[in-house]
Amino acid sequence: MKKKKIIAVTGARSEYDLLYNVYKKLNENPNFDFSIIITGPHLSDTFGYTAKHIEADNFKICGKIYNLIDSNQKIGRIISIGNQIPALANILDLEKPDIVLVAGDREESITVTMTCAYLNIAVAHFFGGDIAKDGNIDNSVRYAASKFAHIHFPTLDKHRETLLKLGEDDFRIHVVGNPALDRLIETPVISPKEIYKNIEVSNKSIDEYCVLIQHPIITQTELQGKHIRITLDAILNTPNLHCFINYPNSDAGFSEIVKAYEEYSNKYPSKFTLFRNLDRLNYINLLRHSQFLIGNSSSGIVEVASLGLGAINVGERQRGRQHGENVIFVDNQLNQISEAIDKALTDKVFRKKLEKKYNIYGDGNSTDKIVETLLNIEINDNLIFKNITY
Repeated sequence: MKKKKIIAVTGARSEYDLLYNVYKKLNENPNFDFSIIITGPHLSDTFGYTAKHIEADNFKICGKIYNLIDSNQKIGRIISIGNQIPALANILDLEKPDIVLVAGDREESITVTMTCAYLNIAVAHFFGGDIAKDGNIDNSVRYAASKFAHIHFPTLDKHRETLLKLGEDDFRIHVVGNPALDRLIETPVISPKEIYKNIEVSNKSIDEYCVLIQHPIITQTELQGKHIRITLDAILNTPNLHCFINYPNSDAGFSEIVKAYEEYSNKYPSKFTLFRNLDRLNYINLLRHSQFLIGNSSSGIVEVASLGLGAINVGERQRGRQHGENVIFVDNQLNQISEAIDKALTDKVFRKKLEKKYNIYGDGNSTDKIVETLLNIEINDNLIFKNITY
């Protein structure tokens, strides 16, 4: 059997972590010739040059695209998209893969699926059909990417229904759950003491802590500084609770969030610890031993229920998405956030539910389903040339 040549395109730490297990299994399987294109914030020093984690994982890298405009303005993102397309097209035209993989709803998903559609290269898109009613541009990008894609790996049956409503052929759609849970479950357990040593935290007084991940909302860029300070104040006002903060993504408005993080972590070093990026082992275990996750990261919706962890989702981001009983939605209001923190820490009924570790997004067996599908799928005109079904 001829090897299938597969290239994955990754632009950010978030979706790389979601699909890492898929990449690993493809790389180990002798039926595939697998490589990765690195682009976007991965290659930015501002966001911690997370490409180093991919390089350390020893995947073959067939291209690096330095497209990101280091800007806090909305225009920076669209210029970054424009920079990415020609470089991406040149690499794919040279490499001539059988299938290209891309995930989610950020700029890479639209640039990759569109470029592959024009080059008649089969592209598999992950997490299509997901619905968030938060008004974020990511929703439009996700749907547009699905219309360009030839193969769909949605997470839930409800997402499959959405793709069918968009006019996608049923034979293209493979509901697989979320492969992020595979790696989450497999990640070795290490103690808080080991974590603190690994991440060079010397504060011995940390007992209970939370993890904060807040991403900007580009339709509310002018409010990002105000909103994150409300969350930080709610944490500050909670006695005996430390907070580990991870950097936001690169969307417009990130600099005001980072400014607030630096201000609070410098002013209250015994209360807040700020990181640009944590490697996966320490990040997952930091979550594992925490009291709750707070902010608006999709980790709270998709992943942390499998760890028995509560998630406080602050603001509009992620609203309307399918979620488990571990998620508490609140507005950017001090009293609401404080009440949610109190519930996450002290509500016995809520914490009892968390112990079940039930996650609607999967059971940890997604990767094998995905690899099997990619192995058996036939690349032909029926797959490449798309029509709307209605």
